[in-house]
Amino acid sequence: MPSANLVLVNDSSATLAASLTSAHYRGELVVDAELAQFTTWRIGGPAQLLASPTDPADLLLALRWARDKGVAWRVLGNGSNLLVRDDGVRGLVLRPRRALDTLQVDGSNVRAGAGASFPTLANLAASRGLSGLEFGAGIPGTVGGAVVMNAGWHEHELSRVVERVTFADRDGETSEVPASACAFGYRTSAFRGRPGIVLGCLLALTPDEPASVRARLDEYATQRRRGQPTELASCGSVFVKPPGDFAGRLIEQAGLKGERRGGIQVSAKHANFFVNLGGGTASDALALIEYVESEVEARLGVRLVREVEVW
Repeated sequence: MPSANLVLVNDSSATLAASLTSAHYRGELVVDAELAQFTTWRIGGPAQLLASPTDPADLLLALRWARDKGVAWRVLGNGSNLLVRDDGVRGLVLRPRRALDTLQVDGSNVRAGAGASFPTLANLAASRGLSGLEFGAGIPGTVGGAVVMNAGWHEHELSRVVERVTFADRDGETSEVPASACAFGYRTSAFRGRPGIVLGCLLALTPDEPASVRARLDEYATQRRRGQPTELASCGSVFVKPPGDFAGRLIEQAGLKGERRGGIQVSAKHANFFVNLGGGTASDALALIEYVESEVEARLGVRLVREVEVW
């Protein structure tokens, strides 16, 4: 999520990198890093400064540095549900996957770091005979992104198994937020748009036979592959589900399956997935999103709401 202090950064990329390093940051730094390689849509321009912290302390140090320097910052997870504009992102992009990738099982509880892969978490739970995350095997994101978006599939949502969330505010101060204070809703939570970073969460799962959990996980993953264009690069669902309906059904009803702008096309397999056929740009994607929005509203009277976040 973006910081609230979106100050335009005028310093050069090298100057910013030198400043962060001098503040005793220990992780990897890449100046003018192309972000397309880090998004599931495989599109997007450069980040002025891309930081991959070594551990949580390193992450919080970078966060405080950005606050003190008035530098705009954002958090990059697995790059799903994300569209990075072609001209890229000024300031600091934090990629904390390595710093927050721990998974710890204690009985039927799992402590999951925000940088861990959500499918990896789901598979770990299945191997331990813990039910409640089978739906996550096909969701291409991190645990942190899953918490922020309250990731789900059909009737399943992560919020059903969250006990509490560890959160760091923009000053680098951490707190434990109980599930009751997380304001989970459909593809949203109290952390969406809130200045700060989800560091991890505690999940309460249900013991079951490992073979049964694995069978459900495999079946959900198979259903996803059948119904979604997983063979092509996409951001996942472009729009959230309208009340009592489905965005894909509305887009298809409006006759927009196969509609294309440049290298981005409305999937013929699932109309709420816009796939990159090769060489697609953020401008192509935005043009197609805006066209679909206007046509669905004009033809069917429904204003679609974007699930994809645009940087």
